[in-house]
Amino acid sequence: MVKVTSILSIATMAAMTVGFVNTEPGGSMAQSAAAQREYELLSGTWRLTRGVVNGKPVPASVLRNTILITDHNTFRFPKASGVGTHPAGSFTVKPNTRPKQVDSIAAGGPQVGQPTRGIYEILDANHKRACWGPPGGPRPTEFKSLPGSGQILQYWKKIGSVPSH
Repeated sequence: MVKVTSILSIATMAAMTVGFVNTEPGGSMAQSAAAQREYELLSGTWRLTRGVVNGKPVPASVLRNTILITDHNTFRFPKASGVGTHPAGSFTVKPNTRPKQVDSIAAGGPQVGQPTRGIYEILDANHKRACWGPPGGPRPTEFKSLPGSGQILQYWKKIGSVPSH
């Protein structure tokens, strides 16, 4: 359980969830406009509804307590989250790729400054999914987490707006 929680913490730091403006040098206006649209859809408070870490389902008790808040190009997990820490970071989306790509950088912890690469999809206005590779590892190409892959698959439900600070 502790291993699943720590892996989930890493993945969620990568946190799908993505809601952030493309800051790549030379990015086109179309890319920036697309990233802005993604931001509008992804910003808010989200609950993890399904997770698979390295081929193993995340326990329901962890799902219930894992909350993600995305605000602009940052993410954070409230202290009450099931991940047991207060991880935070930032990320960049590439919405014009297929599948859409996200790169996350943790602001603290053992993976501070190390990129975590993922893919994401907005399923509808209140649901999204992401798949993350291991920190510093390759980007997944499919929404799968098979045993031995080191990948984390996440499904999220929007439960509110960004709370005021």
